Amino acid sequence: MTDRSAERKQTIFTVALSLFSERGIKATSMQDIAERCGFSKGTLYQHFRSKEELIRSIHEYALATLQQKLESAASQDRSARETFVAQIEVLLHSLIEFKTFMVMQIREQEFTGIGDGLRKQQAAGACAPERHPLLTTAFVQVRRSLIGIYGPEIDAYSGDLFILISGLTFSYLQLADDWGMPEIPIPQSLRHLERMVDAAVERLLQSNPEPLIAPALWAGWIEETQAPGDSGAAKRPFILIRQMRDTLAWSPLLRAEREETMQTLDVLEAELNEEYPRRAVVKGMLANLREVHSLHGALEQLEPILLYRLDEQAAF
Repeated sequence: MTDRSAERKQTIFTVALSLFSERGIKATSMQDIAERCGFSKGTLYQHFRSKEELIRSIHEYALATLQQKLESAASQDRSARETFVAQIEVLLHSLIEFKTFMVMQIREQEFTGIGDGLRKQQAAGACAPERHPLLTTAFVQVRRSLIGIYGPEIDAYSGDLFILISGLTFSYLQLADDWGMPEIPIPQSLRHLERMVDAAVERLLQSNPEPLIAPALWAGWIEETQAPGDSGAAKRPFILIRQMRDTLAWSPLLRAEREETMQTLDVLEAELNEEYPRRAVVKGMLANLREVHSLHGALEQLEPILLYRLDEQAAF
């Protein structure tokens, strides 16, 4: 993707989101988007072959952006509670940025086909973690923060608390639209959510009820808790590499830097597919990736996994 192409795609996304907010997804045509962008319709179709493809690309862009910000919040030098609050703040800001589009997407999912696709995957039992890296990343990071704040005894309720946190986070933004209430400032929302989670945790640990979202339902999503030889853990580096590629697609890097970093990921992935990855090659590629700031969140998860495996390999 050239720098100019990336800039044009960003312009198209911004304009399309604005028009979808004004008119709705169905009522907005590709011609409308092209005219607002100042492009010809042919130029728009060079980037996106249909409105459905454009909508899917916006969806992927929103998810990749949120994923990058969540990982960055987790990579800072913060306490578990500070990390948790920072992640929720990221989620709130991202929901504000993409709220109208997401609400319309839900209401008009029969047009976009995304909802039908997810339902087919669920019916086929295909909604594995690698199919939804953002959801997996969000859950893993929030779960880690909850354990850091409240201790390992809260882990059985991680699924329940994740649902509570997700519901409250989105509901804060719906109060003004659906209830006609004044918009709640984000710092106030964060303090309220923190108190609600504290109260819920205290009650759960006192009464010790059976969790609604039992660990058996989400245990398969938590690859970092498995032994390094397990098949789920074996996939984790490749999931992180794919996430890095998604992040690079929307990063503000110059074309040459982006292409060089993509080549680094290609070399690293190929080396990891070898029976005995070479330490010098893996460490060299990791050093190259450290130079790319937007990848630091995923890299801080990837590097210890790979170094552990190299040490384990050298021990035999």
